[in-house]
Amino acid sequence: MTMIRRPSLARALPLAAVTASLAMLAGCNPIGSGTGPTRLVINGPTGEADAATGDTFVCLRSGLTATLFFENGTSADFTQRVNWSVLPADQSFLTISNFDRTTGLAGGVLTPVSATTGEQRVRITASFSGLTDSIDMRVMPKPDFTLVQRNIGTNLNEALPAGSSPTDPTVVSTFKLGPLTSVDLALTANLGGIPTRIDSAANWSFDTDVPGTSVTSVSNAANEVVATINSDGLVTATTVDPRTLTARATFAPCNQSIAVQFSVSPIRSVRLVPEFGAQPLIVPNSERYTVFAGFDESGPEQNVSPFATITSSDTAVANFISAFIGVPNLMSSIAAGGPITLTVTRPAIVTPTPPETTPARHAPTIPQTVVADTLVSVALEPAAVSAVVGSATVCPTRLVGTYSSGAQQDVTRRATFASSDTAIAIVSSLPLTAGQVGSSGITPGTATITATIANGTGTPFTATSSFTSVAPTTTPAPSCPQSFEPLPGQVPAP
Repeated sequence: MTMIRRPSLARALPLAAVTASLAMLAGCNPIGSGTGPTRLVINGPTGEADAATGDTFVCLRSGLTATLFFENGTSADFTQRVNWSVLPADQSFLTISNFDRTTGLAGGVLTPVSATTGEQRVRITASFSGLTDSIDMRVMPKPDFTLVQRNIGTNLNEALPAGSSPTDPTVVSTFKLGPLTSVDLALTANLGGIPTRIDSAANWSFDTDVPGTSVTSVSNAANEVVATINSDGLVTATTVDPRTLTARATFAPCNQSIAVQFSVSPIRSVRLVPEFGAQPLIVPNSERYTVFAGFDESGPEQNVSPFATITSSDTAVANFISAFIGVPNLMSSIAAGGPITLTVTRPAIVTPTPPETTPARHAPTIPQTVVADTLVSVALEPAAVSAVVGSATVCPTRLVGTYSSGAQQDVTRRATFASSDTAIAIVSSLPLTAGQVGSSGITPGTATITATIANGTGTPFTATSSFTSVAPTTTPAPSCPQSFEPLPGQVPAP
C-alpha cells in the first residue's frame, strides 16, 4: 500500500483538531455580511457536503465541519461557532467537542470511545441561531496501523528496515541514521476497505527513556539535541550520538502506539547507483542517482539521496539539475561525450579503522557516458492498473522509449500526462512524481491515461494505459504494482 504525501494525489484523513488560535480566527467571521442565515448543514468526516451519515474509527480522531448559508446566497464555515452535541446516552460510543481552551480541541472534533454494533449509529447535532442539522455516525473498530517510510526521492512509500525490540512489542523497526539526514515516517490504515494516510491523527514524540540503559528520564529537549521529530513523523538526525532513540506515534483516544528505534551514527562508506545501471545516458534524457550510506562493513545502509551532493567532471556533457526541478540527484544529458566522472561530495565519510575490505561499499565515484540516439517509439507500462475508489494508493507508471539502436530507456520525466476523466483518476506530470496515478474522488470507473512526448520531428509520440477505480469489496483485489522490472542494460537498485 503506497501513498503520496505532498504534493498529493491522495486523500488524507481530515482532522478538525486544529490549534486554538485557528479556531478563534474561524469564529471571527461576520454573520453573512449582515444578511440572515437560512440553512445549516454538516459536512462529513471525509469532506462530503451535507452528509447524512458517516463513519469514524476507534483510536482515530476525525472531524465534522458546519456550513451556514445566508439570504444573499453566500455561505461561510461556521464549524467553530455552532453548538455541537450528542445525547448523553451515546457518549459511551462517541463524543464531539466544542472549542475548549483546556484541551486545545477545536469544535467538531470526533473522539470515538467504543465501536457501535451492526447498523447502530450515534446522532451528532449542530445548532446555530435556531437552525439545526444532524449526521448519524457509525463507530468502527480500531483498524490495524502500518508504519512505513516515504522515499523523499520518489514521493512513494516503502518498507522500513526490519528490526524489533525484545522488551517493547510496539517497536516495528530499528535502524541507523547519518547526521543531518532524515527519515519520513508514514502511518497508514485500512479504513472501511480504503487505504488512508493517518499521520495527522497521531501524536509524534520521542520516548523519554533510553532503551538498554538505566537512564529513564531523558527530556525531549535532551533528545532533540540528537534528533528532532515533527507533527507528521519526519525524523531529522542532528549529531552523532551512541544513545538509542524511540520515535513513537501515539493515538490519544485509545492510548495505543507504534514506534521505531534508531541511533545517529557516523557514515563510513557511500555507494552511488545510477538509475539506468551501466547503460549510457541518451540525449536529452535525465537520470537519477541513488546514494547509499553505510555505517559498518556488513550492516544495513541508508538511502541518503535527498541529502547528497553529486558533481559532474564535465558539465558540457551532463550536469545536475536537482535545484531547478526538485528531484534529488537528477542529472540532465547535454551532449554526447565521456566517459565523465560523477563524484559524491556530501555526505561526509568518516574513514573506518581498519579500512573496509569491500571496495563496493566505498565507491563515491562512478564513470558515465552520454550518447546520441533517435527515439522511434514509446510504450506506457503497466497497460492497466487499479486501486480502491477514494483511497490514498498511488500506482506508478513509466514511459519506455525505444531507440533506433535498439536501446530502451525510461523517458517518463520527459512526458506530459493526462487523464481522460479527472473525476475518476488524476495523474502527475511533475518531474518528481511523473506518471503516478491515483483515485481522485469517490466515483468508480475507468479512465484512460495518456503520455505524450516530443520526438524532435514535430509529431509527438503518445502511449496510453488505463486506471480503474473500484469498490473496496471488488474481487479480485486491485492491481497496483509498486516497482518495475529493469529494462535491458539496467540493474535494479538495492
